[in-house]
Amino acid sequence: MSLPVAELVLFTSSEAYQNDQGVLGGLIDILNKTEGKIATYHGPEVEDPTKGYLFVLWQTLEHHKALMSGPTYPALVETLKPAVGGPFEMLHINFTKDPTPALEAPVTEVALVTLKPGKTKEEVGPLLHKLTGLPTPGIVLSTWGPTVEKEETLIIAAGWESVEAHKQASKGVSGEVAQLIASIRELVDIKITHGKLKKYD
Repeated sequence: MSLPVAELVLFTSSEAYQNDQGVLGGLIDILNKTEGKIATYHGPEVEDPTKGYLFVLWQTLEHHKALMSGPTYPALVETLKPAVGGPFEMLHINFTKDPTPALEAPVTEVALVTLKPGKTKEEVGPLLHKLTGLPTPGIVLSTWGPTVEKEETLIIAAGWESVEAHKQASKGVSGEVAQLIASIRELVDIKITHGKLKKYD
């Protein structure tokens, strides 16, 4: 079975969303009637609750494109408005592993990985593959993937038991892992945040 394509919307959240994530109920209703939609998750960022994440897993990118070009899309855009209080960005990610366990974990690390000038996905890919495959205390699942829209942008999604578990794991890395991370950081810039996502059916 082929891996799902992940839609990720990074958004500045409204006060209404910060108080009640249920304001996206209309969006969930439309998505639940859309062919090819597998699952929907959303929630606030831990570090800055004025930011939010929306993940939608699709059977294929074409299923989401069909929705965006279809008759229900204007209504779907309207359902987003109560939750969005500022700029937002939509990306599609081809993760190397099914990200479902990471999205359903108590805390989801979302790392925005940007290639440094002159560096390539072919250089950093094997290193990210190795990093996300390491057995790590407190981790549920870690995966990475390139984005469709931005050649220079990749995303890591990792499920953790808690933010503290991630911090502890970062402190206790071996020399070999520290060298691996250093090698990755020579090729990319990484911005790490955490989200508290919930699945909505």
